[in-house]
Amino acid sequence: MTRVTRRHQQHRLALGVLLIALSVFAYGSLSPAEAQQAAISGTITLDPSLKDRLPKEPLLLIVASKSPDPKKPPIVVKRIPGVVLPYEYKLTEEDITLVGSTFEGKLYVTARIEPDNPPASGRLEGAHPKNPVAVGSSSVDIRIAPSHGDASVTKTVPAPSGPGGGKVLRVGLLWSGSTPFDPWSVPEALRRAFYELGYVDGQNIAFEPRYAEGNYNRLPDFAAELVALKVDVILAAGDSAAVVAAKAATAKIPIVMMALADTVQLGLVASLARPGGNITGLSFPLGAMAAKQLELLKKATPRTSRVAVLWNPANPGHAPVLRDLKTAAQLLKVQLHPVEVRGPDDFDAAFVTVRQSLGDAVLVLWDPMLYAHGGRLTLLALRHRLPTISTYGEFAAAAGLMAYGPRLVDIFQGAASYVDKIVRGARPADLPVERPIRFELVVNMETAKVLGVTLPQVILVRTDRVIR
Repeated sequence: MTRVTRRHQQHRLALGVLLIALSVFAYGSLSPAEAQQAAISGTITLDPSLKDRLPKEPLLLIVASKSPDPKKPPIVVKRIPGVVLPYEYKLTEEDITLVGSTFEGKLYVTARIEPDNPPASGRLEGAHPKNPVAVGSSSVDIRIAPSHGDASVTKTVPAPSGPGGGKVLRVGLLWSGSTPFDPWSVPEALRRAFYELGYVDGQNIAFEPRYAEGNYNRLPDFAAELVALKVDVILAAGDSAAVVAAKAATAKIPIVMMALADTVQLGLVASLARPGGNITGLSFPLGAMAAKQLELLKKATPRTSRVAVLWNPANPGHAPVLRDLKTAAQLLKVQLHPVEVRGPDDFDAAFVTVRQSLGDAVLVLWDPMLYAHGGRLTLLALRHRLPTISTYGEFAAAAGLMAYGPRLVDIFQGAASYVDKIVRGARPADLPVERPIRFELVVNMETAKVLGVTLPQVILVRTDRVIR
């Protein structure tokens, strides 16, 4: 979660991977009648009064969740770019967003139009009036209508005096990775997330950034520095290593995670619902996300039979992810070949080894060190004509074939919200850990052209952003 430019911005998982992969592959052998029963379908319409508020290129999101709580991760987020309404839709197991979920039982189905910019006059959204509906239902129609109380009121940003009551909030940023700017820089999207909650940098909030530059040995000292500075809260970002260091340094200062790691599996919190202690925040199911990346890579390049996985043995979250990936690889009929990469000096040799004997494609696990050198990794992959996939959109923008993962802007907004709740009196132990709701798929069409890859329609229809 580092190196953010001003322009851009987790019984075990193996069982979940096994269940969903089995269901996905079983779906292909269903009879037409059975396939229909495993779907939810209907029509989405738009209230005529909202016609003028549609973006020029409207992106429709159809969401299916096992819970009515919008903060809980959905089962399906189906995206239809450039939608024309009314739109007839169908949701199936193929639309599952995150490996580890199952398309069964009753689901809450909603739809919304994603705005080009933050909405100034309410969201364009709707829900099926008889939610939840059983998988197998048809005529699950949704009308996108003006939301209750929508009076086109522009959102007001709180006054600069902010929630701190005149006190300057000191936030320590403990980052596993690097920054593209000076050592004291703060991602603009993070500043903006706090600003929208009433915190203005230099007035009622001050940041103390510490970047480990991918060197985990630096994290304990940085965490100790932040404790000595008596910061009010620590944002532990990047991966589990930053959270481990912060946890070891203090049991009193609240710690808000922005960690792409299975934090429950790693023992960093007791559970998602009751994290306990002084740690809460955002936890990302890295194993399930990597399994989904492997699935997408296979769909994008169907002839792929061997996938090399670049991983960093220094990253405490990678070993469990590799175990989960083995199950997914077996069900995808793909040979998995983990390749250790401890630093940039290993890159050239790793790609030579991959190209000579280990892989037709490469999955780059999320890691601050690997992310910081994403441009070099993607160029090496292009040189060896290897399709690649990783986590953040910047990887695809740097010539990777695809990226699939959460949006940085969503992560920053979520983290700022946690800090705000703590400032207002909430205890970290009482704030449930949240998992991501939205994942985006980014594809680089220029890279596909160079590699001679024709991306199938199953990939193109679910792509959120195309780089040309």
